[in-house]
Amino acid sequence: MKCLFLDEAGNFDFTGKGTPFLMVCAILLDISAIRSGELSCLRYELNAQGHDIESFHASANTPFVRGAFMRRLAASGAGSQVFAIVLDKSTCTKPPEDLSQVYVDLFKLVLSLSQPASGDCPVYADRVPLQRSRKAIMKAVRQGAGHRTVHFHSSASSLELQIADYCTWAVWRQIVSQDTRPIEALGNPIVHLAVIGEG
Repeated sequence: MKCLFLDEAGNFDFTGKGTPFLMVCAILLDISAIRSGELSCLRYELNAQGHDIESFHASANTPFVRGAFMRRLAASGAGSQVFAIVLDKSTCTKPPEDLSQVYVDLFKLVLSLSQPASGDCPVYADRVPLQRSRKAIMKAVRQGAGHRTVHFHSSASSLELQIADYCTWAVWRQIVSQDTRPIEALGNPIVHLAVIGEG
């Protein structure tokens, strides 16, 4: 069974204080009992070593934990396919008038890119605190191709959403810092990466 997991990075601050990019990702995963079991075992192994991991989150985990997670994920043999749309804010001459519509457009693009591979498989996203995110995802799905069901779950409850978080973090590292080591450690799962600008 395949499912599509959505994630994002960056913020909506279009001043010099904001992130240089705004990115949305769609990560297509085969639901794998072997992979889930391996990552669940890893969490208990790390806890036994004193790391106290409730769930995996790339930006919050230590480099040691990140390395262990990526090695175990790669060793599970259950691959992922990553589709990413990156908005380069430096190309925007002024902040967008409708930030919510920018969000919708980005999600529509990434859903369209993933459509040939994912078909109408279910879509999952983190139960994010921003209502804008949920509304944008729902609107993008409604306006996009296909007939998908959408589920908003806590990432702490879903190893697959945690994998999506790691994939998104790895793409972000590549874009922002030109650091390709994380994405290489994940097996270079990027199928399509597009950096777009205003217009």
